[in-house]
Amino acid sequence: MKKNNTKLIVFDVDGVLLDNKMGGFKDILVLLGKEKEVQRIDEEYQRKKFTGPWGLKELADLYQGFSKDKLKKVAFNYCKQNLMKGARETLEELKKKSYLVGALSSNPQFVMDVLSEILPLDFCEGTRLEFEGGIAIGRILKKVDRYRKAEILKEKIKQFGIKKKNVTMVGDSLTDLPMIEEAGLFIAFNAKEEVKEKADIIVGRKDLKEILKLI
Repeated sequence: MKKNNTKLIVFDVDGVLLDNKMGGFKDILVLLGKEKEVQRIDEEYQRKKFTGPWGLKELADLYQGFSKDKLKKVAFNYCKQNLMKGARETLEELKKKSYLVGALSSNPQFVMDVLSEILPLDFCEGTRLEFEGGIAIGRILKKVDRYRKAEILKEKIKQFGIKKKNVTMVGDSLTDLPMIEEAGLFIAFNAKEEVKEKADIIVGRKDLKEILKLI
């Protein structure tokens, strides 16, 4: 039987593929005129994040009434303007080296869909909002929190038949830590201190091309 030596690298989005502020879920709401509501939710999240996931439901509610077409247009401009330095070059080089490349995030799926148009990603999964007649109704159809991200990664590894030692995870925050158990190598990119202490490798410079020297 032929051995499967396929290598997989999975990226977080906020702070990794995107050089952003509060994260795509929140930043796009600010662009849609919901700044005060988002600030309130973000303040609450900062207090609760160490105890577990919180806030996706509350954020989804703020999207109520916006059309899918408008959201995708805003997301496309947002992603183009906030793409992390070196992101496109790094992913293109990884693909040349025959890596499977994925992105997992709590961000809305319409953001992830835009990223998959901009970057050479084999899979790109996030939280799916519910729409009726092309209009967001303020509810979540499929939630991707920190624990679900780890479950999806596990499913992808099984799907592609990849060995744990051939899986690399690139992340920067607490929401990435559950995925460490599924990866052979964890690279902390521009990460918080509580994440750096869990990492195998730390990259401090905000240029994704730095990871090409490490894998």
